[in-house]
Amino acid sequence: MFAAGRRPVLVAATLLALITACSPASDRPLRGAVPGTSPPTPPGLPPTLVASDALRPRGAASVPSPSPGVAEAEPSPSPAVAEPSPGATSVPSPSVVAAPPIVRTIVPSANGHVAGGPVTLSAVLVGRGADLESASLSADGADAGAQIDKRSPRDWTIHATQKLSDGPHTVRVLVRDTSGLAGGFTWQITVGEPAPQPAQPAPAASPKPAE
Repeated sequence: MFAAGRRPVLVAATLLALITACSPASDRPLRGAVPGTSPPTPPGLPPTLVASDALRPRGAASVPSPSPGVAEAEPSPSPAVAEPSPGATSVPSPSVVAAPPIVRTIVPSANGHVAGGPVTLSAVLVGRGADLESASLSADGADAGAQIDKRSPRDWTIHATQKLSDGPHTVRVLVRDTSGLAGGFTWQITVGEPAPQPAQPAPAASPKPAE
């Protein structure tokens, strides 16, 4: 009779154990729970918590904007190649103006004095822009019948010997080159000894003071 009375109790205990094993973990009583405690937390997130950022759906990755004031580097344009404008033609530079021939190394020198008698007149002629073509020498406006020594096409010496009277005379040399340009030089000379300068009177001697 005692055994028959324990069978329903064992069956009830077995069913209770099965129900407890199959119930959700959150419905199970906490270990050490005592009567009067608050019921276990229902399944789901606690009301005071929010979903973690790691659990949120991730969208497209955002591209960080450049720092304020920093412009993106742009490739520098290739240097422009200068092209001639349509219809433009190059203008040749003007040719250098040819220089006329010159007279140098004159004898006698300008405003020089020479002794009386035959006087040798001469000058060196230099062609700068072209070869020399002709030259002449005159004294007091008359042709001196000069001779020309041509050391090179652009280096001549013209000379003549004239008997000039005492006093001032004017000598003139003209030269022309093959391009038609002309040069020349005119200067003054004095033949004979210069007139003596009048003697300057000696300063009067100051009288000696009386002793």
